[in-house]
Amino acid sequence: MIDVRSGTLKINDALSFYLGFLFDDFKKTKYYNRQDGIRVIYLDEKQIVDGNKYIVNFFFRNNKIYVVSLINCDEDILESEESKRKNIHDEILKKNNIENGYEYPWGKVISEFDARSNISSINIYYNQ
Repeated sequence: MIDVRSGTLKINDALSFYLGFLFDDFKKTKYYNRQDGIRVIYLDEKQIVDGNKYIVNFFFRNNKIYVVSLINCDEDILESEESKRKNIHDEILKKNNIENGYEYPWGKVISEFDARSNISSINIYYNQ
């Protein structure tokens, strides 16, 4: 998962996020497919991070990484039971000794359930 000392989130050998990661850095990866740095970017395939499978999306603000969202998809969860995924995310953070909502020098990690959009995710927010 994320290195809480540095804020580095290694998705795989080709892509890592960290404080100060720029859209121009993303453009140098194999995942760049003419996306723009204004909209949310979704990686096409599910990614394995520390043995768990995730849908990964991220957003830049002023050309700097602002947030990376991980949605665990190890289990099939009915749309009507999406809030259960929040429990899975909470357990992943706990297993990795990451305190939900704790403010680090580089940003914070939050396990969230957005009832309005019915989505649970682990969100890594980087300081601007």
